Amino acid sequence: MARWKRRPIANHRLRADDCRRHPRVWIEIGTYNSRQSAESTARHIRRADRLPHYIPAGAYETRTAPTEYGHALYARYVGETR
Repeated sequence: MARWKRRPIANHRLRADDCRRHPRVWIEIGTYNSRQSAESTARHIRRADRLPHYIPAGAYETRTAPTEYGHALYARYVGETR
């Protein structure tokens, strides 16, 4: 098995909707080949920049976790900031 298997691109519109339907529940966004890619995407989700499905900024929390195949990215909807 190849070390770096190409993974499907995350459907951020669907994942953002899933998070909103299940507030405060961690939803897997996708698995990334590197920790840096996962953390960069996590930052974009929290800031709602480059990924408009997660607007407004601050409405989502993120975390990453190492897996056998890379780094998984999880997000959860916590509501709009006041």
